[in-house]
Amino acid sequence: MSYVRVENLEKWYDSGDIKEHAVDGLSFSVTEGKIFSILGPSGCGKTTTLRSIAGLESINVGRIRINDETVSDPSQMISLPPDKREIGLMYQSYALWPHMTVKKNITYALDGRNYEGDNNERVEEVLDLVGLPEITERYPNELSGGQQQRVAFARALSYEPDVLLMDEPLSNLDLKQRRRMRTKLLEILDDVGMTTIYVTHDQEEAFEISDEILVMNNGKKAQQGPPEELYQNPASSFVADFIGEANTFNASVKNGSADRCVLRDTSKQLELAADRNGDEPVSDPVVTIRSEDIRIVDSPSKNGDSAENVVTGTLEQKRFRGDATLYLVDVDGVEFKVQSDDPRYRPGQQVTMEVPSESVAVVQR
Repeated sequence: MSYVRVENLEKWYDSGDIKEHAVDGLSFSVTEGKIFSILGPSGCGKTTTLRSIAGLESINVGRIRINDETVSDPSQMISLPPDKREIGLMYQSYALWPHMTVKKNITYALDGRNYEGDNNERVEEVLDLVGLPEITERYPNELSGGQQQRVAFARALSYEPDVLLMDEPLSNLDLKQRRRMRTKLLEILDDVGMTTIYVTHDQEEAFEISDEILVMNNGKKAQQGPPEELYQNPASSFVADFIGEANTFNASVKNGSADRCVLRDTSKQLELAADRNGDEPVSDPVVTIRSEDIRIVDSPSKNGDSAENVVTGTLEQKRFRGDATLYLVDVDGVEFKVQSDDPRYRPGQQVTMEVPSESVAVVQR
């Protein structure tokens, strides 16, 4: 069941005689009880989309529905204020009142939403849920960043909203704290089963917590689907490059068939067997290959699809990343990025690479 539905959303800002679109014709739906992430680079419109759902932005065109109720529709002159929408909102900055204790920060939200239960009991429940049962009388400046984040989370959950909206909630934490906290958030969200829309620019974060992901670019939908689908079958070169580390090459298809392609940027013709991504015709094709799908080998395989594409080049750079090594290999003037767990190769070496045909995706530019 679609619990949140966004239809043909447009939000623009007037800049003289020009309309600057922050969101342009965006449509998507969120299934009840699922974690839905909006992923994209800075300035792509993801936070504006979240603020529009929350009622903090007045949209110019489109319709937003939450639990079968229209909360925004300019054509019908409908725009419910944030406190009339059954949403909980967690800000990037946490937005805790510095002069209030933890308990008062949460009861302030409960009073504002006219919570019908016992406020003291509810404060204890949500703080216990986030693993902070003993800090009710502390002030925000007496808490660590991770504790403040959990208090803000508890406050957003306290009045039991229909939908939880989270805007880059982990961006102020260091790497280890982020990883710990997203595990904790996922445990809590799985426990409460609340429909959640989560905005982030961190694809690792989105992949770990999400049931479904919407990738945005320049205010538009680039692709939507489960994490595995987006990673394995990117719809465009932008999605392939933004999600993970992909090689992207200008290409042409051979004899009108996308199962054979020729890279256009190499000084010599390099033809690859490919895996056609989708049934729609590709008018402006590019080839994408995941860096981890390319293997540097001492000698090519003799059996299986992995031997279909054998490429040789000069290893130009080596970048050690701890759990993996990134090699940059020059092939007739084109750079191949190769991620490997084998650190023994050195710059200046001639290397042989195998590229499985199923890893060569022909997609729209």
